[in-house]
Amino acid sequence: MRSRRPPRTPFDALCGFGYGVLWNALLLRVELRGLDPYTGVLHVGSARHAALVSDLIEPLRTYLVDPFHGQLIRSGQLRAEVHFEPNAGGVYLSEAGRRLWLQAWSAFMAEPILLCDGNTGPRWELLDQLVQSFARWVDDPDRPLQVPLRR
Repeated sequence: MRSRRPPRTPFDALCGFGYGVLWNALLLRVELRGLDPYTGVLHVGSARHAALVSDLIEPLRTYLVDPFHGQLIRSGQLRAEVHFEPNAGGVYLSEAGRRLWLQAWSAFMAEPILLCDGNTGPRWELLDQLVQSFARWVDDPDRPLQVPLRR
């Protein structure tokens, strides 16, 4: 079982950091699209919780962040003894760990893949497509919501 506050293992720290970065990237796209990030469909929003971002992030965790973490760990790029440090009762990515993560994430997200619309483009486009698809669905609920799924 994951521990979040504070993260107690390097894996928990990795998930928290990765999901946080994805969260912020998705929040930006939701706001740029003119949607209210605090009004969700599945999650309850508040002045401190962007519920729509919580709704939209769910499929992206297992589609983007989790496989990326597996890639970093399997390749030996990220190592617990080098890239994590204890702090305030938890375990967190060190400065070197965050730098490595962000550089690798930027490269990973820039790689071209087959997108939901059948075109090829960088993984970043998945976030844009998901937000655009949600906005279209709000305007016309009969239109299908395009959600990236593992194939």
